[in-house]
Amino acid sequence: MARRVAIARAYGSSANLGPGFDTVAVALEVFYDTVEVELEYGEKSVQISRIEGPFSTSISLGQNTATIAVEKLLDILGVEDVSVSIKIYKGVPPGKGLGSSGASAVAAVLATTSALGVDIDYRILLEASGYGEIASAGQPHYDNVAASLLGGLVVVAETLEGVKAQSIELDAWFVVIVPDTSTPPAKTHTMRRILPESIKLASATSYWQKLGLMVLALAKQNYKLAGRLMTGDKLIEPLRAQYTPCYYEVKKTVLEAGAYGVALSGAGPSLIALVENSRQGRYVAREVEKTYRECGVPVTTTITRVGGPARVIDSY
Repeated sequence: MARRVAIARAYGSSANLGPGFDTVAVALEVFYDTVEVELEYGEKSVQISRIEGPFSTSISLGQNTATIAVEKLLDILGVEDVSVSIKIYKGVPPGKGLGSSGASAVAAVLATTSALGVDIDYRILLEASGYGEIASAGQPHYDNVAASLLGGLVVVAETLEGVKAQSIELDAWFVVIVPDTSTPPAKTHTMRRILPESIKLASATSYWQKLGLMVLALAKQNYKLAGRLMTGDKLIEPLRAQYTPCYYEVKKTVLEAGAYGVALSGAGPSLIALVENSRQGRYVAREVEKTYRECGVPVTTTITRVGGPARVIDSY
């Protein structure tokens, strides 16, 4: 069979939104990765041939989430006779808690299925993409990749029948706050290691209650209630706050500026604030920038809407 090429795009994402650890995420329209896959039949291999784009300099050409995810996809499909060459346009900043690795994995998997000419259930795409997160997190996980794959607000769970996810459209505005600070090596893995292996039942119950009500509030577009619940995580964020500069000062600023709520984006150090509209978002962003200047930390703020699902943008 002749050479096949497919190009796919997937948005970055923000996971957890406070009480939704490993369960909830939202796609962010402002950041995306584009992956081109070139497929030829012959000896089985998966490799990255090129990485470019504004956030490409810190990404290795070796194994990463994209290659691991594609390898897993080929294993699931039982494909043994293809060579896959991957080119990545890196538009999601890595190491900032914005689903960078997940976006690469999803775009690579989606492009590969298009190049193969197969139409498969989303759960296979989700499983393969989540498996790719081993490269950054040390284990598979699915919240970021579910948001990048399905778009909107997603809720994901591992069930007896495998990983499943549901997505709802979300007409909401967010301010993404990205401090320019160094992060630990293998940051996601490190941020997971510092979490407790067990918690008290009362704490878990409170966490589940907030999560359930927050998701329902978001689905009902009650953003004021959702924001309050988003801001109240007492289990995960306090442990990760030490790795986020000016964490408490910035949260205070965001809320005083009128945002509905604010939380760490994934494992941080970025934060995400839920706001009423773009105008309020601009005001929140200006106030946050002032606070970071007082802390002596450079920061980038961006106002964004919710991103849509990953998609194939070309195939030939």
